[in-house]
Amino acid sequence: MRFSRFAGADRSRGRLLLFVVASLVIGALLRFGWLGDMEYKGDERWTFDRSQRIPALEAWPTFGMPSSVGLLNPGLSVWVFVVLAKLFRADDPVALARTVVVCNVAAFVVLFFVVQRAVPDRERDPWLWGIALAAVNPIAMVLERKIWPPCVFPIFCVLFLAGWLRRDRWWGAAVLGLVGAALGQIQMSGFFWAAAFVAWELAFGRLRAPRPKTKWWAWVAGSAVGSIPLAPWVRYLVSKHGYGTPYDWGTVLELRVFRYWLSDTFGLGLDYHLGRDYKDFLRYAPFGPASFCPALYLQALSVVVGAVILASVALALWRALRSTRTAWLEGLRRIDETAFTCTAAFVGFGLLLNFLVVLIHPQYTEVTFPLEWVALASVALAYAPLPRRLLAILWVSQLALSLTFLSYIHVHGGAIHGDYGRAYQAQ
Repeated sequence: MRFSRFAGADRSRGRLLLFVVASLVIGALLRFGWLGDMEYKGDERWTFDRSQRIPALEAWPTFGMPSSVGLLNPGLSVWVFVVLAKLFRADDPVALARTVVVCNVAAFVVLFFVVQRAVPDRERDPWLWGIALAAVNPIAMVLERKIWPPCVFPIFCVLFLAGWLRRDRWWGAAVLGLVGAALGQIQMSGFFWAAAFVAWELAFGRLRAPRPKTKWWAWVAGSAVGSIPLAPWVRYLVSKHGYGTPYDWGTVLELRVFRYWLSDTFGLGLDYHLGRDYKDFLRYAPFGPASFCPALYLQALSVVVGAVILASVALALWRALRSTRTAWLEGLRRIDETAFTCTAAFVGFGLLLNFLVVLIHPQYTEVTFPLEWVALASVALAYAPLPRRLLAILWVSQLALSLTFLSYIHVHGGAIHGDYGRAYQAQ
């Protein structure tokens, strides 16, 4: 079973590259636009205050802010904002948020060049489409323009993937270990992300032929160096051996990680950010007659495109399930690197996080950047009818939805009753 086939890719590659570059410019404008309307609540305020007080008024902290399950985060979760504030001389919340946006735009640019250098030519199309879709996706846009640890994930995730794609070289494996250790110290979902990739490679990498031979000694060295700042947090974690919260069966039974993955991919998670104002948002018309309800139709269009793609994937899986065991093993042996990477993220990370964590929040999937959209493009290009047209329609709907969301927050930001809260400019 193969993930991707790209007939005629060479003929359209030039146009696709131009489209991706245009998407990067548009994505940057979305993230910088109306930045004063950013989300700014207790966590963001706490992080900004620490970025201003350290090291002049406060010592470098050993730990970060409390997590959603009550444990303190590792210190790197706040150190990164202190460094950004000092490096860019950001002395107000909007300026600090701007540094986060700069890092995230840089992540897109670095990813674009990593794809050109590290991904085989025959596998580049889904990566390029994934970059374009992530650039205009409304969920990604919301999470990549505020002062919060998960919001700085993208640049680290891109470096992690660069190391992963070159894990057969000592420097790539070292970067993989180093950044993998850092991801969990920024936000604890990163520990599960790094563990899932290592476990996936150990479990299934040996079955592929040919396969990258991971330089495990370099990975161990990189992980050891990256884990040095983690020592105090590990001692703290051991001291909390009696700590625990009730196991969240809702996460397990609802397959919440996979649900968040899909809702992020198709831009359907804005209800979490808007709460009871979501219905009002669906009726919001920034242009044209009030009865037009563009957001409602845009969300519906995303659902239709998603349904077509997922139905095509389900049909392909059904046919694969009827194959013999020999055919499955042969398909696994011939799986390309893009497919192997996406399945490590979706299946490996998804299962690990869904069944081992007591509570899952939507922002936990930010660590998957940009593989949610790369995986979507991969399966669409492989199995869906008229895949490029479907992806183009989705891109247009996501861009329009992002613009509508920014306009809605700009107009109604002072009275949002969901997780977004009152926009900073309205406080």
